Amino acid sequence: MAHSSAEEIRNLAEEAEAEIGKAASSRELERVRVAYLGREGKLTAVLRGIGRLPDEERPAAGRAGNEARVAVEAAMAKRRKQLAAQKAAASAAEGLDVTLPGRGVEVGHRHPLMTTLERLLDIFVGMGYTVAQGPEVEWYTLNWTALNYPPDHPAMDEQDSFYVTDEIMLRTQTSTVQIRAMRGQHDESCPVRKLDWRFPPQEVLSHCRCEPRPTRVVAPGRTYRRESVTLTHSDIFHQLEGLVVDEGITFADLKGTLTAFLREYLGPETRVRFRPDFFPFTEPSADFSVNCELCDGRGCRFCKQSGWVEIGGSGLVHPNVLIAGGYDPDRVSGLAFGFGVERIAQRRFGIEHIRTLYENDMRFLRQF
Repeated sequence: MAHSSAEEIRNLAEEAEAEIGKAASSRELERVRVAYLGREGKLTAVLRGIGRLPDEERPAAGRAGNEARVAVEAAMAKRRKQLAAQKAAASAAEGLDVTLPGRGVEVGHRHPLMTTLERLLDIFVGMGYTVAQGPEVEWYTLNWTALNYPPDHPAMDEQDSFYVTDEIMLRTQTSTVQIRAMRGQHDESCPVRKLDWRFPPQEVLSHCRCEPRPTRVVAPGRTYRRESVTLTHSDIFHQLEGLVVDEGITFADLKGTLTAFLREYLGPETRVRFRPDFFPFTEPSADFSVNCELCDGRGCRFCKQSGWVEIGGSGLVHPNVLIAGGYDPDRVSGLAFGFGVERIAQRRFGIEHIRTLYENDMRFLRQF
């Protein structure tokens, strides 16, 4: 609408109040509300046009807009009470049939995403892992520098990540818990335990005065990235991170761990594929995939016609990351892996679109 004069706003408010008075049911009243006060409603559209009025007309139009909205909402509330009273009176007139069966109470249950996460943790705990946690609002140093990201890595850009300040951000991965978990294995008296999280990661090892214990943890949590929503991607998603640091850890341990885990969760017939990849915090690195459940490897829209669904990334922990955790890379090695919980849930329950997990559609949720 080109203009939103005070007179137009008052006329539209009177029109809305007239329709509200004619509404004969709650459904009709809701239709009127959406038609005038909804996101694309008539009154909403007029109010948006106030900003385009000349300066001398804008104050009067603004006052008229506020008065119109208040008047329409008051009329809505009044009519809603009238309809409720009419319905109560009609029910009382009809009487109460005490022979009718009572209404059952629906019992809530766990969301499929949470049951998936709990099952994943059960498997890893059974494999000897402990569960570690970390904050979702994290230090820039732990999210990037301590994980061996170069200063010019594109993932650090504001169009890819959410920043609170220059030093604080919403974590883009649960890999940040790796550093916290490794430093937590040092003795209480070791200076590494007392270092500020912003301390240069490459200098952490020089402050170690103990023999840190081996690390074997899984870290579940919510992560945030600036991504477009697709079948398998979302800007907010859950991730599960795994880390093992000890003497003699090899890539064979990594492949065996992930294959055993995936077949335990998805079934013994699950096929697992590893392909070379690159991640700053692991070397060598590999992504791992499983055969697509929806098409059984024939190719479909969900697996992008490849027959495989990528689950996550993995590799041997980079020496620089071990140093940031206070471990000597000449004495120990480690494996790490991470994957999206939503993708595992999609694969397990045959859910095509990740968005289905967040829509709170009761028709979907009642299936679990």
